[in-house]
Amino acid sequence: MSYKVTGVLAAACAVVVLAGCGSDGGRAAAPPVSSSSAPSAPREPLPAEFDAARGWSISADQDVEYARPTGAPEARLLLVRASGPDGVHVVAHDAVTGAVRWRSVPVPEPEGDLDSTVFVTSDGGREYAVLATTGTGEDNGVDKPSRSTHLYVYGTDSSGTAVTPERDVSLPVASGDYWAQSDGRVFLENGDTVTVVRVADGSMTSYPEDDAGLRPPKECPHAIGACTDRMAVVGATASGPLVQGFQSFWVPGAWISDDVRPAGASSNEGFRNVEVVDSPGGQSVLAGWPTADPTEWLWALHDAATGQVRGSVKCDLDGATAHGPSGLEPVVSGHYLLAGRVAFDLWTGQGRCFAETSDRRAIELSAIGGDTAYGTAGSDDTPVSVSLSTGKATPLPDGTKVPDGVAAGSAYLGTATNGGESILVYPPA
Repeated sequence: MSYKVTGVLAAACAVVVLAGCGSDGGRAAAPPVSSSSAPSAPREPLPAEFDAARGWSISADQDVEYARPTGAPEARLLLVRASGPDGVHVVAHDAVTGAVRWRSVPVPEPEGDLDSTVFVTSDGGREYAVLATTGTGEDNGVDKPSRSTHLYVYGTDSSGTAVTPERDVSLPVASGDYWAQSDGRVFLENGDTVTVVRVADGSMTSYPEDDAGLRPPKECPHAIGACTDRMAVVGATASGPLVQGFQSFWVPGAWISDDVRPAGASSNEGFRNVEVVDSPGGQSVLAGWPTADPTEWLWALHDAATGQVRGSVKCDLDGATAHGPSGLEPVVSGHYLLAGRVAFDLWTGQGRCFAETSDRRAIELSAIGGDTAYGTAGSDDTPVSVSLSTGKATPLPDGTKVPDGVAAGSAYLGTATNGGESILVYPPA
């Protein structure tokens, strides 16, 4: 559940899976693949782990804008979503040189599309790129425009100048949110229903809010309401769907958070309720639990099979996110997960808090490269690197640019080419 995009809510869905074919359907072919490196990037002051002298760049070209750089670690690619007059497509760059390894054929971008994006996920030993679009068709002023969400699925090992999708999973709804796990599942929220799609074969399962199969493994009444109020699927595990309820979360028939509450945590404090933050690969669940301290949350990494706590840490939040975990956008890379001022090792379960202490300013973590996280410290945003294995934070030289992200080992600055900006990419040193 590592990335969410807000769109237009709609109701129930069906699915159609279309095999990719060799034709571009009459659309103009995408620009040819480049075998040479991309245009160079300016030498920026970067953390020492990245080579500022070998940077490359992506800029808007012929009315085509690029956005949302995403790493495909197995294929060693940096993927970007391209938007232009012919629609949207994916461009896959070599993460080190910037050379274009493949480019997909443009597909229609629905009217009212709030934000198409690219996910990377793996299933059955294969890595996939998924271009997700959602919105409505053309409005002629008489007929109500049709709604649609598409998941265009490509192997990251593709090649060529006009790659067609291996499958197009098409749903006749406009999705409210969509996100992906790293295990080949993409989640589409439409109204009170969440649909889970396996990108490897296009199979799907839909879970309405009132689905009897989502009920918890035991009764869980509260003084006001019950845990079954506002049930929603927020992830998937080997034992079944991961469900968020009121003051509880669970896997039906397996376990419920009421039975695995970490020491010092509560399922609710005032208006603060326990919330699932992320389940990146369906094996672990990161949850934020309120405590008696209104400025503090307890973050716990739960085993998805049993619900048992693998590790936890208490951490103060800043004013922007003090209301709860829902304001966070977790970052996952390798076996580490970042959530604001908190970092977890998904292998060991160890959690670390980087809130302000008597000896150190608060650190906001934003990117991961290997075993190192990058972020800013204090109110003056001092650039900093953090060893995730030891927890040691080190200030970087004045003026160092903190990466906006790290994709397949390369750091990037900027996330879109709108307004004449460029995405700058720097390989490992």
